[in-house]
Amino acid sequence: MIHTLGIRTRWFVLSITLGLLAYPAVAQDDDIDGTYGEGNKSEGAYSINGTGVLADMFENAGCEIYYSRVLGRPTQRADVIVWAPDSFRLPSPKEVEVIEQWLQDKRGRTFIFIGRDYDATMDYWVEVTKDASDDEKTVLAFKLADVWGAHQVKRLQIQPDDDCGWFRMNASSTVRTIKSLQGDSSWLAGLNNGQFHLRVQSYFEFGDSDFTRSQRRYNFDYDVKLYRDEIPIVTEIRGSRFGQSSMLAIVNGSFLLNVPLVHHEHRKLAAKIIETCRHGSRVCFLESDYDDSENVPVVSGDPAPAMPPSIVTILQTWPFGIILIHLIVLGIVYCFFRYPIFGKARKKYVVSTTIKDLNEQRSVSNFGRHVQALGDLLRRAGNEKFARNCVTQYQQRASQSETYQPHKRKKKLS
Repeated sequence: MIHTLGIRTRWFVLSITLGLLAYPAVAQDDDIDGTYGEGNKSEGAYSINGTGVLADMFENAGCEIYYSRVLGRPTQRADVIVWAPDSFRLPSPKEVEVIEQWLQDKRGRTFIFIGRDYDATMDYWVEVTKDASDDEKTVLAFKLADVWGAHQVKRLQIQPDDDCGWFRMNASSTVRTIKSLQGDSSWLAGLNNGQFHLRVQSYFEFGDSDFTRSQRRYNFDYDVKLYRDEIPIVTEIRGSRFGQSSMLAIVNGSFLLNVPLVHHEHRKLAAKIIETCRHGSRVCFLESDYDDSENVPVVSGDPAPAMPPSIVTILQTWPFGIILIHLIVLGIVYCFFRYPIFGKARKKYVVSTTIKDLNEQRSVSNFGRHVQALGDLLRRAGNEKFARNCVTQYQQRASQSETYQPHKRKKKLS
């Protein structure tokens, strides 16, 4: 079973745990990063609602991780797409079409969709309240009410019976805290059932019972892996439109986002999802930049988000190009003037003396200056033993009474 954490992830879990124990009750909203659905290479890298820890778990399982903000060319090379959209609405018809085509293009692919109706901010402040003093609990009660109200306002985006073709939305407003799960025995193996802490309000509904809309374009096979009281938690979806690939529909991020993954049992449950993907898979975390008030599609035909202008682009832009060319030429002329040594070698050099406060001209042929320069080089080398050996070797050669001279070869007489 895969539920080990990397060093970076361990530090995050430790920091969150300490924060829950020691965070002051007077903290403001700006003190907490609540960015939703972004990974460990984005601005919301380790926010309480981020996916950085989950990405680290995929990486520790031998997967290659990368990120994209659009469905299109950047996601084509992925074997797994993990999408936790910051929108309470279901995917648009265009997004559904692109994802289904991606699943059909290559067998063995997995698309993981995580529902939005959860905010770890609420659970964070609940944990802070447990260890607060009576006076702090009074302040935190208002804080909890504020966080709860903000989340309920966002939930107004939910459209009852909203359908994307894969499933429809049950816009229940009842908050359920789920501690134990039912379902596939292979998924429950190794888990301490009853130790979970999942928060569920709205959830997905599957199948065709009491539902005959023409929007249900395809027939799918639904395999509910985990559920509780007829509420699907993890559901595997297969169908003709997916080819030999599959989809996992997760009710929400209450056991997959950063703060929920502080709980050990949640990490083991997340590891079960990772095990459904092939070892060595390329996993793309899709980060959708949604606005709170409208559903902004993430489908794009662009190969990647726009990059900053390159030097070639600037050179081709008037008037910056001609200005930059002149600056480059002036820079080259300055470098040739300042750094190379032209002309005859100097026999004299000027040195400033601190005793007489005058400039003196000295000869470059002064042997004593060469000795001093050699000493400076040996000092900069930082190897005292090597320097002493060099001095000793010089002294031995200088003390020799005879100097070796090569023998001249006698000319042969013809």
